[in-house]
Amino acid sequence: MVVVMKLKYVDELSGGRMRFRRRYPQSLVQVLGDEVFQVAMTARDGADLFTEHAKLLAEYEKIISKAQRAAAGQGQLSPLEHWREAVKEAEGIIAGVSGARSEDEARQVAADELERREADPVLYRAVVEPEANEPQVTMQDAKEMYRVERMNGASGRNQINRLERVCKRIESSLGPLNKIALVDLKREHARNLRDDMLATKKRDGSPLSPSSVRRGLDMVRAMVSIAITEHDLQRKAHNPFDGLEVAQANAAPDTEWDRRDPLPREVVLEMRKRMTGKLRKPALGIIWRLLEGTGCRGAEVVGLRVEDVNVTGAYPHIRVMWHEDRRVKTKVSIRLVPLVGDTLGSGLIARK
Repeated sequence: MVVVMKLKYVDELSGGRMRFRRRYPQSLVQVLGDEVFQVAMTARDGADLFTEHAKLLAEYEKIISKAQRAAAGQGQLSPLEHWREAVKEAEGIIAGVSGARSEDEARQVAADELERREADPVLYRAVVEPEANEPQVTMQDAKEMYRVERMNGASGRNQINRLERVCKRIESSLGPLNKIALVDLKREHARNLRDDMLATKKRDGSPLSPSSVRRGLDMVRAMVSIAITEHDLQRKAHNPFDGLEVAQANAAPDTEWDRRDPLPREVVLEMRKRMTGKLRKPALGIIWRLLEGTGCRGAEVVGLRVEDVNVTGAYPHIRVMWHEDRRVKTKVSIRLVPLVGDTLGSGLIARK
């Protein structure tokens, strides 16, 4: 009795040749720039065919994994990450070569096969030059290290979006992140980035405030600092963003408005729509209407007491005061806030 097993994703070409062919997920086609992964196989039958099939399945999964990483916003691998992954993959390929009389011969066999397949040039080099020097640590590595060390566990996408925004400004000023080696960073780079950020225009045409630029540079400084430490570059690289001043001559002082980014209009409208619907906790709707109408901090509204609300006089208002259950941040935070428009219908009158 003969048992025949058809290998998945393998079809037969003319002359008995075999081909591995598997489509990429539609969601990753744009990232990969191709729709299909296909390779003409060297084996035609028997155990060799099964072995080659398994290797091609593993190679396909690695391609998908890298594409998913890029699609998730983590970006392409840096040259250093790419090299280190290629070295690990090369070790597995060499170990899988059978019948070779030496490691050098195994590497030559693997190299010939990779060249035939027009495989990744970095993988080919890792096979033939395993002792080659690693690529230098770049700002791309610094970005990834910052994301892992500082942002894992962060809720929402605000911080992730901010990181991407800052990195785009770095690229606009200094060039691609994977081309900026940390050992080559100089004070000139830091000054150029600062000046370019100060000249950047927002959507309304106004320039970025010095406080926004300072926050961005603080993130860049942290990225470089973490990468220098984690990659043991203390004696090879320095952080040119340390001590970099942002203040401009004759510039207006920062205001409270400058120090805080307002919520986008579309966010406010969507929250208003959600908070006027049916809520499991109706108090949340009242809290939101007061936040939107007064601009107070969350704790200032949630911590209001009955005696802090005045809706009977000519000028309805709330008093933001220090008390044991809710302490204000600074002296200037102690203030009277008028109630106008929708805040007067937020339920305070009824509660009062």
